[in-house]
Amino acid sequence: METNNENFQESKTEIKPKKSRTGLIIFLVILGFVLIGAGGYFYLDYKNRMANIENEKEYSQERLDAINSIFSVAEYDNIPENYREYIYDFLAHNSYLDGTYFLTKIADRAKSVYAFGDFTDDDNDEDDLAVLFENNDYTSSMLVIFNHKGEGLYIKNFENELPTINAFKVGAKIYENEAKLTPATCGGLMIKTDYRKEALVYDKKTKKFNSHYQYTDEEIKSMNSPEEYYDEGYEAEPVDDTPEEASIINSINQDSN
Repeated sequence: METNNENFQESKTEIKPKKSRTGLIIFLVILGFVLIGAGGYFYLDYKNRMANIENEKEYSQERLDAINSIFSVAEYDNIPENYREYIYDFLAHNSYLDGTYFLTKIADRAKSVYAFGDFTDDDNDEDDLAVLFENNDYTSSMLVIFNHKGEGLYIKNFENELPTINAFKVGAKIYENEAKLTPATCGGLMIKTDYRKEALVYDKKTKKFNSHYQYTDEEIKSMNSPEEYYDEGYEAEPVDDTPEEASIINSINQDSN
């Protein structure tokens, strides 16, 4: 009987390792599937991220090429990249990239269609940007002022006019509310057309931009000169200075004769 018990105990000890190995195999198989799944997930995620990076690079390059195509002459080279993007975004947002509005391609004119300055006296070190866009009729234009964030501050259309612009600083002498030069209360923009010159200045009281006509030297001289009357050259009729009594006597004498 003892022999049978010993054999039974031995058989039990032999079966236990088999169960343990089976569980280990199952665990390893499951772990393998998990690792394969995780590896596949991370591989696909990596591929997607790389594809997105490539797409972003392609988009960035396309966008960069589109932006650079707007600034076709060297006179625009000193416009910083962020301001270039503001101009591009404005044209794209308003569907003007089809050529409805564009920056002049004439190098001599290009230097006079944009200007940097503190046009709203906003107490920061970042400049605003004023830009003149030309219409595809080649005779009209549109003035747009952006702040340093690319937000629009002012828009004005010029029908049948192609003005030029340049900036002036606060304190510059301009004609503002009278025919007398006074220091500008804010930095502004001088706008010149074929027939007139205006100063565009932001008014902090009214919270808007105002245009002020700029007199020419000839106009100021004419205002300050004494009035002169133009002589047409007609001869005045002779005036009879004879007293009334003498005229009556002469008339009687003529009748008696």
